[in-house]
Amino acid sequence: MNYKNYIETKSFKELFNSDIKKHSILIFEPNKYHHECSPGFSKYFIDLGYNVDLLIHRNGIDSFYLFDGTKNIRLFIFKNLKHIQRKTKKLSRIMKKYDFVLVQSTDQKRKDLYINLKFLKRNNTIFVFHEITFAERIYSKYFNGNRIWTLGNMSKGKQVNPHYFGNIKIRELNSKTRFFMTSTAHRSYYYLIETVMKLYENNFSFEIIITGRSKRFLKQKIPECLHKIFKFKSKVSFLELYRDIESSDFIIIPLNPKSKNDNLYKTTKVTGSMQLVLGFLKPALINKKFSDFYNLNNKNSLIYNNHNLYDVMKKAINMNNKEYKILQSNLYKLENKIYNASIDNIIKTIDEKN
Repeated sequence: MNYKNYIETKSFKELFNSDIKKHSILIFEPNKYHHECSPGFSKYFIDLGYNVDLLIHRNGIDSFYLFDGTKNIRLFIFKNLKHIQRKTKKLSRIMKKYDFVLVQSTDQKRKDLYINLKFLKRNNTIFVFHEITFAERIYSKYFNGNRIWTLGNMSKGKQVNPHYFGNIKIRELNSKTRFFMTSTAHRSYYYLIETVMKLYENNFSFEIIITGRSKRFLKQKIPECLHKIFKFKSKVSFLELYRDIESSDFIIIPLNPKSKNDNLYKTTKVTGSMQLVLGFLKPALINKKFSDFYNLNNKNSLIYNNHNLYDVMKKAINMNNKEYKILQSNLYKLENKIYNASIDNIIKTIDEKN
């Protein structure tokens, strides 16, 4: 299904001549990435009775491929952020008409753009932080109005986790176990490769779909005998991403407690893989040092430590459908809990303005 058949999609310049309906939200994503968050944020506002307009880069159009309820959504597409920067005065006047403008990725490098769009002066701007540290330095006054949102349960800010992607298919286990994983720069995958080699040598049948752009983790950098197990896909559309996740059984979240950078993902950052776990109800494989932060445990996922990833992957490969459905059922309970907590936090933000 092509998104053009069911979502109203226009050039961002058409926003200047469009009627802004009462009870409307504008979601603005200034980057070429993070569009996996757009369906989830849109879903929350639609459930609360709002109309949703999105101002996003064209890279994010097919992030709504699975989305339901699109009659309340309009997409306004820009090809280059420079086009937005040239129209900030005019765009600022339009943004003033919305109940709220949600800045989906608040980046330190974009502060001049936010100033020109008058985000810092109006009380209808909500800032989403994917990394909370600099928010505490620069945007601290907005915490008081519940206008700082975070994807995880941080020390400050309101957690609103956008993990809805649309109508997903809840499947039974594949006859050949399939893992999904996103690779990330500056991360070591030696332990995973070592574990997969041991499983291969012991004749276990499985495969791992890898998306992402890590230059340290590529087909040419792993043993040739593992090429049939690791399926590398460097850059995929959201349509392909959704299909790959739906067809997988488990999601590997390879955070390493020995990595200084990875340890930020239990304090000031949230891994995007967690949104996929919740949105597609795919049990995670995650290190115990991180699992508590994401409310993952042995009832809804598979937890490993620095020594037993082999045993945990073996357990996943040998799992039967009954055991798998129990994990999925418990994941659904967690998803529902996070959804309700997020809705409550959005209502607090709305009430604060009113």
